[in-house]
Amino acid sequence: MKSLLNVRLAEARMTKREVARRTGLSHATLWNYSRDERIGLAPLRNLLSVAHAIGCEVTDLYEE
Repeated sequence: MKSLLNVRLAEARMTKREVARRTGLSHATLWNYSRDERIGLAPLRNLLSVAHAIGCEVTDLYEE
């Protein structure tokens, strides 16, 4: 699974720190989700929070 989090952040002109503040997730957690092998381990509720904060769908955060 390939993480597209960094791509979506760039498109939204947002930083991981800003998303962390909006979602309550830590910057380290978001950094882990930006790594390909880690996004597949993320709980759905966390991905939903990130997608909502960025303004995209959960499926936009990764590709299989």
